[in-house]
Amino acid sequence: MKVTIRRARPADVDAIRDLVRRATRGRLDPSADEVFDRMAERGMLLAFNPERELIGLVSWRVENLVARVLDFLVHPLDLRPAVGRQLIEAVEEEARRLECEACLIYVSPEMSSEALAFYIGLGYTRWPEESLSGPWREAAHEFDALGRVALIKQIRAERVTQPI
Repeated sequence: MKVTIRRARPADVDAIRDLVRRATRGRLDPSADEVFDRMAERGMLLAFNPERELIGLVSWRVENLVARVLDFLVHPLDLRPAVGRQLIEAVEEEARRLECEACLIYVSPEMSSEALAFYIGLGYTRWPEESLSGPWREAAHEFDALGRVALIKQIRAERVTQPI
């Protein structure tokens, strides 16, 4: 499917709210202020179908050369293999541009086997904790309190051993 991916803008707030409500069947109903605040505190990319309808979003934050995918949503779900791949690859490209060593995606341990297969197909996996550098380990544990686990993909062949 041909999609257009671009950075979120303040004018997209209502479309983002609508996507979240549709994708969660109303379980989540963020206010315009909540969406705007979320856009302000992290990078956010949006995916639009040829009819210019919002069908996906991804947000991320970079810290200590590690990009963290924080929000990831594609609706309808059957578009995830194509649209989701393009969104995650766009984040990875941004992370490479920012000299990041790795990307992390926080997931629920109860995620579906289809979701796990999707992330593994993109190169994400659980790494043994002892193999993680300090910043990677810190980032991987960031969401432990929320019951999330981190899937990691190394995107830079050489790790940074001294501050840039």
